[in-house]
Amino acid sequence: MIDLFEFIWKRLSLIGIVPLCNGIPERAMHIGNFCFPLCYRCMFIVIMFFVVLCITHWYHKKLNLVFAFCILVPMIIDGSLQTFIGIESTNVRRSITGALFGIGLGIIVSHIYAFIDRRTLK
Repeated sequence: MIDLFEFIWKRLSLIGIVPLCNGIPERAMHIGNFCFPLCYRCMFIVIMFFVVLCITHWYHKKLNLVFAFCILVPMIIDGSLQTFIGIESTNVRRSITGALFGIGLGIIVSHIYAFIDRRTLK
């Protein structure tokens, strides 16, 4: 199954459609022989992003933007340490920083949506 994942990844990269995820099978969740196409970090970003968008939409709650920007920082630090210094991150750390980043991104997008919606209603 990993060969199929690598084959699809190479085909997508040839035509210029490469997702932002690194696509490394060792960093992705496995269930049986199936390997998820997203790594732990990207999977938790997507999950928490949609959870926050649903919560802010259903309950009309506004969360603090300063808080949102603060919880973006751990993933930026972890990714920078991995990229520039070579400190390897674990899947648990990727999951936690990805979840925090997804929450922060969801808060920011919900504020942008509320701002645009408020401007179009006037």
